[in-house]
Amino acid sequence: MRVCSSSFLLIRDPVSVPVSRQRLGRLLKQWGVRTDADSRMALETVISELVTNAVRHTTGAMLTVGVHANLDLRRLIIEVYDGSQALPHHQVPGPEAETGRGMFLVERLALAHGANQTTRGKKVWAEVALPDQPLTRRQLLTHPRRAARALARRLSGSRRQPMAALLTTA
Repeated sequence: MRVCSSSFLLIRDPVSVPVSRQRLGRLLKQWGVRTDADSRMALETVISELVTNAVRHTTGAMLTVGVHANLDLRRLIIEVYDGSQALPHHQVPGPEAETGRGMFLVERLALAHGANQTTRGKKVWAEVALPDQPLTRRQLLTHPRRAARALARRLSGSRRQPMAALLTTA
């Protein structure tokens, strides 16, 4: 199973929004995660919205961002931890409102999303689909059956359920 995970700290400041996108891009490159235009746009929008909400709606000095990729399931989870216990709520902004659409965007772009209180505040997360990932040479040599199944899945175009849905059906 190809799983990559990392976290990084950000200051609670609007300048952290583009920094979070840059850090995410570096992690994906470091891990060798392939993205296409749709997944890249979804990942950049989701991390921007989650970090923006944390910057606006918490009082702590720092934020923690966790990034977890499961390349076999073609999923990436972005988590943003902040010091506020207040969970985000869905709001319907008026047509002239300049804010209030962030979680709506996350809801539409993510396979699954949510928020949980933690002992130090809360975690807001979203799971985003990744495109098919290339098989590594090691996988081809050590797991030929898995490689054959992956090839058959790619040829058939089948899609998997979100990881969160897999956890709740067990």
